[in-house]
Amino acid sequence: MRFNNKELAYLAQQDREKFDKEGILYMKDKNDGHGIFKKGSVGFVQRLFRLRGNLLFYFKGKDAKSEPLGLLILERCSVELDLAEKDGYSFVIVYEGDEQTYTFKAETEMVRDEWIQVLHIASYESLKMQVQSLREQVQARTGQDPLLKALPQETGMEFETRSASASDDPAMEMSISCEGLHNDVNGQPPNPFIVIYIIIPPQQQTWLQHNHTEMVEGNNSPHFLKTIGFGDGTRLETNTRVKITVYHVKERMTGTMVQIGQTIFTLKDIIMSDDMQLKLKLQGSDGLNAGDVNITAWLNETSMSMVDMQSGQDRDSVADGNTDKIAQIKRIDSLRPVGDKITMRTFRFDTSNDGVKLLVHEYMVESKYSFEIPAKLLKLYIDEEKERISLFQDLGKLPAVLENLLATDINLRATAVADYTDDFNFLSDWKGKNFKPSSKKADKELEFVPVNLHQQRMTVLNEATEAAGCYDITTVGAFVAHARKFKNGGLYKQLQQLQESYAAVETLSKISKLKKACSLLNEMLGLKEEICQLCDRLCQEALQGEGKDLKAAMDILAEKVKELVLNCNSPVIEDVATKLTEAQLDNIEYTTLQATNRAQSEPVTKDISSETNWKWTGSCFVKSPTVEPWDMTRVNTEATLVCLISMVDDLIDNKSGPMDRPKWLGQISPAVIKMKSFVEIVCQKTRQFLAFLDLMEHRHNLKVIHDIKCRRDVIFSHAITSLISGFVSNITTIASSENALNQIAKLGILVQLEGLLSCHGEEVAMLEDMVVGVDDLQSVTFRLVRETVTQKHVSLSTTSLVRCGLFPDMSRHHICVEVPVSQKVFDKLIPSLQQGHCIKVIPVLFNIGINEQATLAERFGNTNLQDRTNEESLGKLFKYFEKYKEVIGDPDHGRTGAGTIEDLMKQLQYNVYTKKPKNIEVLRLAAELCRKLHGVRFTCCKSAKDRTAMSVTLEQVQVLQLEHDLAPHVFTQALDCFRSEGVRRENTYKNIGVRKYAFNSLQLLYFPKLYRPPSGTYGNVQT
Repeated sequence: MRFNNKELAYLAQQDREKFDKEGILYMKDKNDGHGIFKKGSVGFVQRLFRLRGNLLFYFKGKDAKSEPLGLLILERCSVELDLAEKDGYSFVIVYEGDEQTYTFKAETEMVRDEWIQVLHIASYESLKMQVQSLREQVQARTGQDPLLKALPQETGMEFETRSASASDDPAMEMSISCEGLHNDVNGQPPNPFIVIYIIIPPQQQTWLQHNHTEMVEGNNSPHFLKTIGFGDGTRLETNTRVKITVYHVKERMTGTMVQIGQTIFTLKDIIMSDDMQLKLKLQGSDGLNAGDVNITAWLNETSMSMVDMQSGQDRDSVADGNTDKIAQIKRIDSLRPVGDKITMRTFRFDTSNDGVKLLVHEYMVESKYSFEIPAKLLKLYIDEEKERISLFQDLGKLPAVLENLLATDINLRATAVADYTDDFNFLSDWKGKNFKPSSKKADKELEFVPVNLHQQRMTVLNEATEAAGCYDITTVGAFVAHARKFKNGGLYKQLQQLQESYAAVETLSKISKLKKACSLLNEMLGLKEEICQLCDRLCQEALQGEGKDLKAAMDILAEKVKELVLNCNSPVIEDVATKLTEAQLDNIEYTTLQATNRAQSEPVTKDISSETNWKWTGSCFVKSPTVEPWDMTRVNTEATLVCLISMVDDLIDNKSGPMDRPKWLGQISPAVIKMKSFVEIVCQKTRQFLAFLDLMEHRHNLKVIHDIKCRRDVIFSHAITSLISGFVSNITTIASSENALNQIAKLGILVQLEGLLSCHGEEVAMLEDMVVGVDDLQSVTFRLVRETVTQKHVSLSTTSLVRCGLFPDMSRHHICVEVPVSQKVFDKLIPSLQQGHCIKVIPVLFNIGINEQATLAERFGNTNLQDRTNEESLGKLFKYFEKYKEVIGDPDHGRTGAGTIEDLMKQLQYNVYTKKPKNIEVLRLAAELCRKLHGVRFTCCKSAKDRTAMSVTLEQVQVLQLEHDLAPHVFTQALDCFRSEGVRRENTYKNIGVRKYAFNSLQLLYFPKLYRPPSGTYGNVQT
């Protein structure tokens, strides 16, 4: 930069009223020589600072008329709080691409905040965005642009793609570039923008707008990244006439533009040309040459028929082999199981290798599960509530206080059953769109349906090497119960407060009885399943007649039964069994006393003891059979085991001849059946005891816990619906990888969710809902089955295990999801998955707020929930990676250094624990690790519309650069192209009816630069 010392000094010494701010600060100079007038000194030194525009002058003393000591130019920099400096009220100025920071300290917090605020908006870029924001507001009110008056021959940039939704990939695509476009009236290079019109004779007689490219700023020879498609997978009308009209966009915010020139050709012309390339002259409005248009085309499908080709012309000869490279992956077909209404965009990007292009297809599909899964889940909720009511019935008649408590709980559950039944009927009869737009996120009738659930896919093909890639992201609104508001905060806060009221297992223990009870119950139910399998094995070994094998099976069975009985002696179960027994005895004494009093006036004609066991019918109690005492149940189980062991030993010792096998089976079978029965009774009683414990723990806040349960049910519905959509898409892409299938079978499937919610205002409560919803996904397992005529849809069923996790819930069970896959995919599965092995889910959530509310949270609030969530997810990811290395092997195959999973894990750990504001590097690293570990990727913000669009498009460009050698000079242009012309723009229209992101210019000042959309694609619109 050139400058004049005297002129700058004169500017710095002018009167006070000409400056935006002036005052005393302490500056820490690190001797880097970046100051204009003099190198800085070490340590905090008192300086006088004067700000004028984007120029920050500082003086050695307090005399503003003296010569300034230095100057900082406030461009391409950020102003942040100094988190490293604990003493005083300090902040820093950080320049892009420069590790050097400038540290300042103020006398008070108010002075510091005033300086941060004024410095933050001092740059030219900030002023420009403010002008744009004001311009938008004026235009919204008046309908006219206050800074530009359009010429009569100019037009508006209101063009949208007619082929937004596609049932198949286009038959032919073309890439367009221009050369020698004339400068505008001011002598500046134009901002070219192309609109494509078509006529298909003889059906059509007028030009119809077909598609358009993106706008390229200030370029006489632009190469457009967006490609234009024609036809579908089965047919291409070669007599289609195409008109290319090139415009110069004078003002992008308003879309004001003027025509440069146009040219006309037919699809047959380009198919018959050499290498399917054309170079055409542009004709201006004055009839003169306005430049050249270059067209490069290719065919996508080999099975397509061409209409109106010249006789005798062979298709393969004109295609010149282009189809072989592109037809190697059928892109849309693998998305059809996920949903319908596919939106597609195509692009062609440069690589670092000159002349080599990347063919990129971007797809967005509405998930067909948005309404199907919530309806099926509601059916399970209804059954679980009825089962819980039935379980409470078996408690018998209790003292009046407990009886009233039980009746209250049952009535609340009955109300939930009625409400859920209404919701189930509404969703089952739904005939509308297959997704819930963000504008309806607070609708009570649709509260179980996830917001704006879509599956997004990017496929990439290197035209030279034929290297291909396929990348899926599920986008969905945060798992939030919007219809239930946030008066009491989010789910995490409510459950945390509730958990503080639970009794602990021991005096100094942090584990509650309820959490311990859930773990015990799940452990016992797991043992029950193993014991039943071992009992069956024992019968099989008896039928085989091999004493050694029979003895081995008996030893394992005995060990498991003893382990089950040992769990029965747990203090938690013993304590609650004792309390329930005491409550029942108290009721017996009370009933006996009443009977005695009645006996004085009337004779007793029935057995009093028969009145001590009751069952709740919904309105009153009725008598039930006498229940065996808990101690007797355990003793009987142990006795049955002893008898079975003795019987097996006798059979082995007295073995004689081949007739022993049916004899063995005949004697062992009744004992095995008896063993199974006692194990079933033990588990059923344990469930009953722990249900009573659950009731007693919540006896003071039954209404609160039922409200929390309903909120949690809504959030889990969003989470599991999104999970199923992402899993189905993922399994079709990894089915060809035996290593990936082996991984998910042994370790479970990694599910990585990227959150963009802030820790300020209502979004804190949204993040609290989201955290619990993601954690509850641990209770989901998947099973893959062969698709048949009778089983074409995903089915849900509950298992015996109850939900544990961060916040245990004994009212809800684990869910197994059966996913039918095509015969082609099923044949690729490894044997264990074909045999029905369950796939566990390992969910992790990494959240980084990126908007202006996140700035407020970081500066004036806290991000504790975000930090805790990221740290816990990092721990889960590390545990998964370590288990991967132990079970599968080294995923890096001995490689070390940058790009390896080991290195990425270390980088992620560093960034998670580095308290850097809006550290988006956490999101990038987590996403890259998920892809390398064959996981399912999700991106969420409040509505999955605006911030999600910025994140998904950024990730796509980063993938192209990292995996497919995208040319560095195309990075920004590709990012803007995805955001202005890609499928996410169409997503905004589907949600709110406007093709604009819901940002304003002032908001974008606080966004990380990589998350800012291009000018003209955003505005103040309803979300």
